[in-house]
Amino acid sequence: MSRKLLFIVLISVLCIQTKAQVAVTIDFSAVKQVIDGFGASTAWHGAISSAEADASFGNDNTNQMGLSILRVCISPGGTSTNTSWNAEKSNAQMAKARGAKVLATPWSPPATMKTNSNTIGGELLPASYAAYAAHLKSFCTYLGNVDVVSIQNEPNITVSYESCTWSPTQILNFCINNASSIGTPVMAPEAYNFDSKFADPILSNPTSTANIDYIGGHLYGTSTRSYPLATTLGKKLWMTEYYLNPDSMGTCMTMAKDILDCLYGNMNAYVWWYLRTPGCNLINTGGALKLKGYTMGQFSKFIRPGYVRVNGSYNSNPNIYTVAFKGTSQDVIVVLNLNRVVKKQVFNLRNANIESATKFVTSATKRITNDGTIACTSNSFTDDLEARSVTTYVLKRAPTAINETLTANISVYPNPAHDYLKLSTIENLKSVYITNLIGQKYVSINNPTSSTIDISTLLTGNYILTINQNGIEKHIKFIKQ
Repeated sequence: MSRKLLFIVLISVLCIQTKAQVAVTIDFSAVKQVIDGFGASTAWHGAISSAEADASFGNDNTNQMGLSILRVCISPGGTSTNTSWNAEKSNAQMAKARGAKVLATPWSPPATMKTNSNTIGGELLPASYAAYAAHLKSFCTYLGNVDVVSIQNEPNITVSYESCTWSPTQILNFCINNASSIGTPVMAPEAYNFDSKFADPILSNPTSTANIDYIGGHLYGTSTRSYPLATTLGKKLWMTEYYLNPDSMGTCMTMAKDILDCLYGNMNAYVWWYLRTPGCNLINTGGALKLKGYTMGQFSKFIRPGYVRVNGSYNSNPNIYTVAFKGTSQDVIVVLNLNRVVKKQVFNLRNANIESATKFVTSATKRITNDGTIACTSNSFTDDLEARSVTTYVLKRAPTAINETLTANISVYPNPAHDYLKLSTIENLKSVYITNLIGQKYVSINNPTSSTIDISTLLTGNYILTINQNGIEKHIKFIKQ
C-alpha cells in the first residue's frame, strides 16, 4: 500500500471515529413541553379484561406498559341499549383505576342528525349542532370519568365505515357556538393528516380558541412537525392515532422514531391505534405484550404524566436520536439506535447533578431488559448502544444536603391549608412552585415578594411545594382541604 493511500485510509478511519464520538448534550434547565402521556384505543374492542388492563395501564413490572391515556369510541347510539357505551365505560373505569386519562372520540353523530340519515359519510345537519353537543355531553356523563372529548375523528377523509365529513368552517362554527356546552375539555379537529387548515381557523378566532383545550391529529399521510400556533396559545398538542404493521423489529424502529419525532416536535401526548384488537395491536388477548408493546413501554413506563421535556441534541450522530425529560424525583433519557451495529455514545448533562443511569433496552433479543447501572462522572457517562435498539436511561440524582445549604430554615403553614400557604421567610428565594404528586405544575412564582401563596384555585388533595433558595431545592408536601 502506498504512503498516500495509507494516509487517506487513516484519515478516513479517524474521521469516522471522531464522528461516532460526538456527544449528546442535554440541558436540564431548558424546559420544553409538559408530557400528558402515552396511550392506545379500545374502539370496537368490547370490554377488555382485568389482566389486559393491568398489562396496558399497570406499571409494576416489565410486562406492563404503563400507558396513561385510553382513547374510547363514542358510538352513535344511546346508553340503555348500546353495548359499545357499556363496554367503553368498563374500559374507562379500569384505565382510570390504574391512573390513566380518558379521551373520548366520535366517528359519527347519530344518523338522525346527519344529511344522509346514515352513520357512514354525510355531514352534521346545521339544525343538529346543539343536539350533537348534547349527545357528546351525555356520553361523558354516562362514563363519568372522561378527561378530554373530541368533536370528530378524521373529518377530512371519505371512508366506507362509521364517519362524518366536516369542513374547516363547520368545525369552526361548532367550536364557536356549541363546544362550550359539552362540559368537558374539548379536542379538535383530529384530522387524518394533521391538516392545519382545520385547526388554523379555530386558533385564529378568540371565541373558538377559548372553547378548545387540545389540538389533536393523526400521522397518516404526513410527517411529524411542530405547530407553533397551537403551542403559543397554550393548547395541548396530542397525536391521537397511528399504527404500523407487522410486529417486527423494522416496524418497531420506525414506531420509536415516530414517537421521538412527536416528542421532539413539542407534542404532549402520543396515542397508538388499537390496544388489543388484532392487526396493529400492542397486546394480545389475555394481556401478553407484543414487540410493539415493549417498544411503547420504553417510553410510557418511564416518561410519566407531568414530566417535562428538556432541550438536548436530537440527532448528534447518524441514525441515533435522543430525547430527555425532567421528572419530579428522577430524569429520563430515551435513545434510538437505528444502526445495525453497536454504537458508543457519550452523554453530557448540564445543569443537573446525576449520580448514575439505570439502563433498560428493547431490541431483537431484549424486552425492556434491565441492563444494569452506569456511574456518572461530572454529569457525564458513556455507553454502548445495542444495534437496532431503544434504550431508556433512568437517571438517579445525587443527594443534596438541603438542610446544610439552605440559608434559612423555611417552614410552611398552615398544613392542611384552605385558601393560602404562608412561608416563614422569603429570604434569598429564587422561586416557589406547586405540583401535584405526578409533577403537573399549578402555581409558579419567580423571585417571590410576598410570603403568602394563593392556593384557592387548587382542588382538594395532596401537593408538593418546591422552594428554590440560592439554587438549592427543598420539597414540602402539603394537603389542600
